[in-house]
Amino acid sequence: MLNRTSEPEQIGGSDRIPTWRVSLSEDPDAEWRRRFLKAAHASDIFYDARITVADAAIIFEIERPALALACERIDEWIVHANGEPSAAPRVTTVLVVDDDAEVGPLARDVLQSAGYVVLFTSDPLEAVRMARHRPGEINLLLVDVIMPLMDGRELARRLLVIRPNMKVLLMSGYEVSGLTETGWPFIAKPFNVTALAQKVADLVGRPLP
Repeated sequence: MLNRTSEPEQIGGSDRIPTWRVSLSEDPDAEWRRRFLKAAHASDIFYDARITVADAAIIFEIERPALALACERIDEWIVHANGEPSAAPRVTTVLVVDDDAEVGPLARDVLQSAGYVVLFTSDPLEAVRMARHRPGEINLLLVDVIMPLMDGRELARRLLVIRPNMKVLLMSGYEVSGLTETGWPFIAKPFNVTALAQKVADLVGRPLP
């Protein structure tokens, strides 16, 4: 019965998307690899060559914020490939866009602690790139309304063209007119971390841990 025998070790890639290696207790056969990769590619975390089984190791690419969750899923897929029953929980991904050097990272940390996969950027154009090219779903956009490069409402409209099923949660530390007309929910900054976690959980239909 195969199992994971090491923590992830970075072996390459870039600062944005490192390449990681985790060791297995033995070199799996072709059928085990097929079952493992089928589960991995169906998960919306990995696709194509972003994860592979090489000798007695699993090699994969993932953003650092999603590494802990990826390892949890890898352990579940190992159980599945071993032929044991497992129930993989739904992965929920949140894209946080905020140019505030304190609030954006705080929101990222709060949501990661709550078990979400969090993509974070301070650049609206980078957010557009993520929405276009990242595999899998992005379930929620948490976006600051007032940003120098682009109004958060305009960014949300652009991203919804790419990701029409994505939910939107606006945030701002200022009084901004016209928010009600968007129809999107709003949370004021500075926010209580519990209030943020609950607001996000309500929107994505996921209970708090």
